[in-house]
Amino acid sequence: MSEEKLDIAKRYSIEIQKIANKLRDLENGRIYELTGSRMDGSIATNATQLRKMIVELLSKIDNQEESVTDIFADLFESKK
Repeated sequence: MSEEKLDIAKRYSIEIQKIANKLRDLENGRIYELTGSRMDGSIATNATQLRKMIVELLSKIDNQEESVTDIFADLFESKK
């Protein structure tokens, strides 16, 4: 794996983890239709959220926008 790919995965690790968590919830059947719990959301809602997360991540990478990690690092740096 190239250095650039590692940097992207590390830089956007929080965004990637959110996508992984959503997929894990779906794998575990955490959807309203199965659990009856509104906090799990319907399969359509989960699919829409997942699609949005992926589009936002790709847009950030393409446009070299700040990641959540970058924003937190800036906040903590300004506190020093």
